[in-house]
Amino acid sequence: MYKTLLLTSVLVFSVSFGNSQNSRFDKDERAIQRVIEDESKYFWARDFKNWQKQWIHKPYVVWSAASDAGVRQYHGWKAWEKEVMDLFAESPDPIPYDNVVKKENYVFRIYEDGAWVSFEQFNEGIHSYETRIMEKNGGKWRIAAVQLFYDANED
Repeated sequence: MYKTLLLTSVLVFSVSFGNSQNSRFDKDERAIQRVIEDESKYFWARDFKNWQKQWIHKPYVVWSAASDAGVRQYHGWKAWEKEVMDLFAESPDPIPYDNVVKKENYVFRIYEDGAWVSFEQFNEGIHSYETRIMEKNGGKWRIAAVQLFYDANED
């Protein structure tokens, strides 16, 4: 009887723990995806105030993009912030985003307060493979790094 009770207790605990872990990861995945989506929407809307809230503001922030035109990189929050402020000043008009840009095929790797996320983005014929490194800051997911490869496998 004691063995049966002990085995049942261990089994119930294992299932409950596994379900709570899956629930936590599902919740984190949804929160991360929302930050990625919001960052894009605010960027295209030229809403600097809300765009910058999606980022970690640290010297280790990295943004990089590679295409057939070359590679662009910004290291550190101050450099990336300045680039975006300059871009918004030069091109202040919002760009359509909803129903134009689609993100698909998300892959998540979540590690405590950090995550590695990849996905594909489609934007009016432009296809990119993208990666985000995310950090939890004050209980909220924020972007620490972006990597973009435009039409990486196209002929």
